[in-house]
Amino acid sequence: MIDKSIATRFQLTSNNQGILLMVFGGFAFATMGALTHELGQYCDWLLIAFFRMLMSFIIAFALALRAGVNPFVLTNKILWLRSLVGSSAMLATFYAITKLPISEVAVITETRPIWVAIVAGYILGETAGKKVWLSIIFGMIGVILVEHPRILEQNFAGLLALYAAFGGAVVMICLRKLKDLDLRIIITHFSGTATIITLITIFSVRGEVDLSVFENTTLILMLLGVGIFGTIGQIAMTKAFSIGEAPSVASAGFVKVGFAAGYDLLIWNYVFNASTIVGTALILLSTGWLFSRKKSSKAQGTVANDALSASKSLLTEKQ
Repeated sequence: MIDKSIATRFQLTSNNQGILLMVFGGFAFATMGALTHELGQYCDWLLIAFFRMLMSFIIAFALALRAGVNPFVLTNKILWLRSLVGSSAMLATFYAITKLPISEVAVITETRPIWVAIVAGYILGETAGKKVWLSIIFGMIGVILVEHPRILEQNFAGLLALYAAFGGAVVMICLRKLKDLDLRIIITHFSGTATIITLITIFSVRGEVDLSVFENTTLILMLLGVGIFGTIGQIAMTKAFSIGEAPSVASAGFVKVGFAAGYDLLIWNYVFNASTIVGTALILLSTGWLFSRKKSSKAQGTVANDALSASKSLLTEKQ
């Protein structure tokens, strides 16, 4: 009787399972970020990004062939926009992760839904309500509080982290317009484009490829870990959105910031100042409001829902 009572009490609903998966996915992504940050001291960040995207392309291409889908679509302009902007945002993210505390990059990239609410008005012709604009204002204040030391120092990595968030928002909007296109085509197109662009960037900027990282077993394992934990995180988050309630699952994704902060504290002894803490809270609260608030009007609900549905599409695409 006691055992049944305990089992009943701790039985997980599908929504709770989704939340737990989202938490696990956040841990996996934070771990990927920590490995990338540490690798940045010994390995060219462009090489890290290249192998990360190459692994994604191989998996995506294999899935497309297995399903009998032709992954080569070269005439869709929106698809090209998605892949090109996504590639630049990906490169910006990897550069920022190797130069900044990973928790700071995690916080800034969580502003994507806020940027979606802004960009949707221009690209989709949809207007945001007062509550959405309040979320945007408080979110941007949070960004300034977190990033103002980087701005004053004219830190390039801080600006790239902000661009990565904006680029991610453009990608989300593009994904909505590509909703009728097979997901495997989108995945293969993006990962293939990103792999080629990264390789071209390596030879253009570096002139040659430094492969000395492959002489160290530990660094090889860390490089593999970037790909493995990134893939685990994508699968966990995709599954989370498929079985849980979107608002609660999306809000649970903010735990990634906590895990990233934990790595910063435990490994690199990073100290958070008051403005960073307040700014982080404003960003997470304002973004969470976009997910959790009720649709008080059709116009207000549309943009917030765009942010949420686009986030789901982005996670699914990256599987």
